[in-house]
Amino acid sequence: MDPLRSGTRPEPRVEARPRLVAAPRRLRVCQVMSADLWAGAEVQLATVASYLVERGDIELSAVLFNEGELAVELRRLGVAVTIIDERENGALAILASLTRWLRTHPVDIVHTHRGKDTVLGAVAARFAGASGVVRTVHGLSEPWRGWRWLKNEVYEAIDGLTLRCLTDRIVVVSQRMAEGHERSGYPAEKVIAIPNGVHLERVRPARMREEVRLELGIGPAVPLIGTVGRLSPVKGHAHFLEAARLILQREPRARFLVVGDGPLRDQLERTARGLGIGDACAFVGARPDVYDLVAAMDVFVLSSLGEGIPMALLEAMALGTPVVATAVGGVPEVVAHRATGLLVASGDEPGLAEACLELARDPGKARTLAARARRAAEQSFSHERNGAALCEVYRGITGDPGGRGRRGVRSRLVRFARRVRGAVAVAITLRQRRRMEHIRREPGPLVTALRSAKRILIVCHGNIIRSPFTARLVAQTLGDDRRVSISSVGLAARPGTPSPPAAVLAARRRRVELGDHVAATITREAVAASDVVFVMDIPQLRAMRKRFRRDRAKMFLLACLAPALPLEVRDPFGGDDASFQECFDHISACVRPIVGRLAEGAAR
Repeated sequence: MDPLRSGTRPEPRVEARPRLVAAPRRLRVCQVMSADLWAGAEVQLATVASYLVERGDIELSAVLFNEGELAVELRRLGVAVTIIDERENGALAILASLTRWLRTHPVDIVHTHRGKDTVLGAVAARFAGASGVVRTVHGLSEPWRGWRWLKNEVYEAIDGLTLRCLTDRIVVVSQRMAEGHERSGYPAEKVIAIPNGVHLERVRPARMREEVRLELGIGPAVPLIGTVGRLSPVKGHAHFLEAARLILQREPRARFLVVGDGPLRDQLERTARGLGIGDACAFVGARPDVYDLVAAMDVFVLSSLGEGIPMALLEAMALGTPVVATAVGGVPEVVAHRATGLLVASGDEPGLAEACLELARDPGKARTLAARARRAAEQSFSHERNGAALCEVYRGITGDPGGRGRRGVRSRLVRFARRVRGAVAVAITLRQRRRMEHIRREPGPLVTALRSAKRILIVCHGNIIRSPFTARLVAQTLGDDRRVSISSVGLAARPGTPSPPAAVLAARRRRVELGDHVAATITREAVAASDVVFVMDIPQLRAMRKRFRRDRAKMFLLACLAPALPLEVRDPFGGDDASFQECFDHISACVRPIVGRLAEGAAR
C-alpha cells in the first residue's frame, strides 16, 4: 500500500556516513647523545634519523652534548637540534638543563646511545615525565687506560644501574649482544636485537674508481687492500698492519689504505715504519669521500677485536667491495663465510693475510661474494628495515598499559631504591665481563702466569661435567709433562657424585674418560695452592672473587685466550646429547691455547 494514501508517514531515509577515525597522534621522540665523535654510533643515528623524519607519525628532536658532524647532519635532515655543551657544563649542570628542556619540550620517548648520555638522559626523562626511555648499545666501549679508564669504569657502573632501573627497552645491534645481556641478568623481554642499517641510496661513490686510484697514485692492476674505522685499540689495526707485512712477502705490489683518525694514529704510523711497510701504507685520516675510497679498494678489511655490527662493514657491502672480517661480536650475523665474504679469527694475522690474498688474486670469486653481500645488505640491513623496527619499539612502550607513564617523582624514586640492590649485582657482573674481555685483548698477565704455573685449578658448579672434562683434557694433552698439576673442583659440588652418563659418553668420543670421576668441593687451601684458577662463566667468577678475595688476581675465565669463541662455557646439565657435544667442543677449543702456553713454560 502507498504510505501516503494510507495516512502513515514514511520512515525517514538515513544516509550512511563514513565514521571518522582520528589519526594517531605523532609520537614525539628525542635523541640524546654526547656526539663527541663521528664514529659508528653517530653514523647509525644519522642514518635512522633520515628514515624517521620521513614518517608522518614521528616528531623527531635531538639534544647533543657537543657541536660536531652529527649536529650538522641532523640539521641538514630538518631535525631540531639543541646543544648542551659538555665542555662548558658539568654532569649536574647538563642534567638540570636537560630536565628543563624536556619539561618545556614534552616528549614521549627519550632515546640514548652511550653511557654518559644514558645516565643523564634517563634520569632527566623520568623527572620530566617522559613515557619511556630506550637505550641502544652499539658495541664495546673503548679500552681506555689511566684516568680515562677509571672515569669510564665509573660511568659504566652507573650505566648498568640505569639500564636496569630506568630504561624501558635496551636495543642491541646483534643477536649475540642480546644473548650476552640476558646472561648478565637483564630480562629477555626488555632486550631487543635490531641490526644496524645503511641508507642504500646514499651509500654510493661520487667518483669513478679509476679517478680515485689515480689520485692515490695506485695503478689499476695494483691490489689495494684497505680498512675504515676509528684508530683505537678495539679496531685491531695493529693486526691489519702485521697482515700487510705478510701479504707483501707474497705480493710485493700490494698497497694498503687506512681511512680514519683517532688516538692511535701516530703509534700505528710508527708501527708501519717499524715493520718496513711504511712506503706501502697510506694513512689518509678522516675523509668526507670515504665511499669513493672504499669503492676503489679491491678488498675491504675489518680487523676488529670486538664489534656490535659495524657500519663500515655494512657500507662496504652496500658499495659492492669484497670483505674480509674478523668473526667477532655480531659480524658473523652479517657476513656468511664464503657466501658473502671471508671470516677469520680475531688476531689471526696469517689467516687475515691469506684471506686478503685469496680475494685479491681471484677477482671472479671476489665479485661473486661482493654481489651476494650487496643483496644481503638490501634484504636485511636497510635503514628502512632498521627504522621500522625501532618505531615498533617506541609504539610498544607508549601503547603498553603497564608502561611507566607520567608517574610522580616520589614514586619513581621509591621504585628506583627498591631495585638498586639487584642493579648493583648486574653492574658487578658487567664489570667482571669487561675485565675478562680486556684480558682477551691484552692477555699478557695470564700468559705470564701460565708459563710459570705449577698448579692449575679448574672450577665449575658441580664438578661433574665441565671442570673434570677440562682438567683431564689438559692433562692428557700435556702428556708426559708432570711439571704442571691439573685438578678440578666444584663451587657447589656434592662430594662423591659421579658424572652423568650423557657426559661420560660424550667425553669418551673425545677419548677423555669420566667414568671413574667423582665430584670434589672447593676449599680455601686448594685455591691458595694454585697458580692459575679457571672458571666457566661470569656468575662463577663473581662467586669465586667474593669467597676468595686474596686470590682474585689468579682467577680467569677458561675462554680468555680464545677470543673468537663465546666468553662463557654454558652448562649442558639436563640437556640433550647435542648440548654436551657443543659444550665439549667449546672447552676443547679453549684448552688449545692454554696448553700451548703451559708447553712454552716447560720448554724454557
